Amino acid sequence: MLKGVGILCILAGSTGIGVVMAKELDLRIRELLTLQQMILFIRGEIRYMRQPLTDTFFHVSGSAPEPFRQFFSCTAKELEQRRGRTAGEIWRRNQKEYLSGLHISRQEASEFGKLGDVLGYLDVEMQVDTLDHYLEQLKLSTAHAMEAAKGKRKLYQYMGALSGAALSVLIF
Repeated sequence: MLKGVGILCILAGSTGIGVVMAKELDLRIRELLTLQQMILFIRGEIRYMRQPLTDTFFHVSGSAPEPFRQFFSCTAKELEQRRGRTAGEIWRRNQKEYLSGLHISRQEASEFGKLGDVLGYLDVEMQVDTLDHYLEQLKLSTAHAMEAAKGKRKLYQYMGALSGAALSVLIF
C-alpha cells in the first residue's frame, strides 16, 4: 500500500515537472507577444502623438498586464523626477526590479535593456527606427520560441512521465 502511494507521488511529481516546463515555453511566447504589443503602442505614441516618454509610459501602463504595468508606471514616475539619473539607468534599474522574473532569454532581456538607452535620447525618427528594429528582433524571437515550443512541449511532458516511471522502477 505504501509502495503504491510512493509510486503515485513520484509519477505525479515528475509528470507535474514536465507539464510546468512545457508551460514555461508558453509563458515565454506570451511575454514576447505582450512586449510586441507594448512596443507598437509606444511607437505610435512617439511617432503620431509626439508624446513625451513619461506620458507614453503612463498610457502603456494603463493597458499592460503585470509585471509590465508596474514597470512602465514606476519608470514614468521616476522619469518625471529624474534625480540626476539618465532614462537608460532608470529603465535598466526598473527592468531588474520588476521584470527579472520574466521567462524570456538573457539575450532578449539584454536587448530590452538596451532599448531604454535610446528612448527619449534621440530625435523622434531615430526612436521610431530603433523601435522598428527592436520589433523585428522580437518577431524573430517569437517565431523561434514558437518553433522550439512545438517540438519541446510534448517532449517535456512525456519525459516527465517517463522519468517518474523509471525512477519508480529503480526505487521500488
